[in-house]
Amino acid sequence: MIRNIVVITKKIIQKIEFWFKLKCMDDMWYYTGGSCFGLFPPSFYYTHTEEEIERIIDETLDNMQKMIDQLD
Repeated sequence: MIRNIVVITKKIIQKIEFWFKLKCMDDMWYYTGGSCFGLFPPSFYYTHTEEEIERIIDETLDNMQKMIDQLD
């Protein structure tokens, strides 16, 4: 019983630490102007698989191209 509580508490603490690390990375990315040059903040790449990243990037670029085409 106590062991389960300790294990669950450790997992919660690890998730909070991971979230905080991602938040700090994103903040630094925004402060250094990364949002001008990149599609997504660093946390995106840590929280998605390579297949998801490729699919989402393709969808985003397709949507951007459609917006550009509508301006013509």
